Amino acid sequence: MMKTRILAALLAISMLLSLAACRNASQVSSESENTSSDVGQTVSSEASSQEASPEDTDYYPVTVEVYNNARELVPYTFEKCPEKTLVYGRNNVEILLALGLGDKIEMVADCSSVMPEYAEEFAKLDLLKNHQDVGYFVKEYALSLEPDMVIGWYSLFNMEDRMGDVDFWHDRGIGTYTTINSVLRGDESLENEYQDIRNLAKIYNRQDKAEEIIADIEKFVDQGKQAAEGGEPQRILIAEKWEGEYDIYHAKTAAGDIAAQMGAEPLGQAGWTDEEIVEANPEAIFAVHVGSVSDEEAIALYTENPALASVDAVKNGRIYPVEYSLAYAPGVRTKDTVKLFLKCLYGIDE
Repeated sequence: MMKTRILAALLAISMLLSLAACRNASQVSSESENTSSDVGQTVSSEASSQEASPEDTDYYPVTVEVYNNARELVPYTFEKCPEKTLVYGRNNVEILLALGLGDKIEMVADCSSVMPEYAEEFAKLDLLKNHQDVGYFVKEYALSLEPDMVIGWYSLFNMEDRMGDVDFWHDRGIGTYTTINSVLRGDESLENEYQDIRNLAKIYNRQDKAEEIIADIEKFVDQGKQAAEGGEPQRILIAEKWEGEYDIYHAKTAAGDIAAQMGAEPLGQAGWTDEEIVEANPEAIFAVHVGSVSDEEAIALYTENPALASVDAVKNGRIYPVEYSLAYAPGVRTKDTVKLFLKCLYGIDE
């Protein structure tokens, strides 16, 4: 009987030890699985955080043709996305901001304000006028900023006392881009405005955004084309008055081509005077003016000019003020130019 009790006790102890061993093994297995799962999440998270940004993908190098001082297209290859861009001209500043590239701008010249939707980002930018009295970049100062990209009008690059020819910058590994309509004066177009947006987007790898901007403009251009269908083209004059003569925005200017694409007939050529305007007798006049001239003052140059009293546009009160930034190299403001023509020519106000 005693032996039987001893054996029973030993058997119970053995069973307890086995259960404990099983429990420990289960805990070790569970902890191992949890550790493995945590490691997997960490690796996945790290891999996710290290995903390449648009600037770091295999997109680059990319080659873009840009204009030199001889008005010739020359290829330039961007090995990476520019990070320190000097930008001259409001149109160029606004294009970059519209593309979401404010963080790529090092400094801005010849631009004191932008469209309201870009004002917050513009306020973060450094302006040349905070450092120098001149309103444009010059070589020495520009080089001291160590840029990797310079964007501007033709007038910025075709003068040696400013930035000089683009070759100077290309030879130093600094990219350039020149606004197309500033190069092709007398052969400007709406398409060139689109091409500026596309080219800059290509340089900075923002093509999808560029096409979105252009599609938004085109839908309003199409409205103008549809409104003009079946009727005679309205004969219009787009002009800026200069000391007795007029700077005419004819069909081969940006504003003139936009109006023509929307079914109007832009009149005139360089150097027109009152006599030519009277003879042409436009149905509507678009009075282009700079920021220092108010809308009312721009209109008065025509309505208070006795020599133009017989012109239909004057008699019928169809003188419309146009800010200079909407008429020349408008960039993303092209949409506002189009909407202005829609309203004044066809009464479509959106």
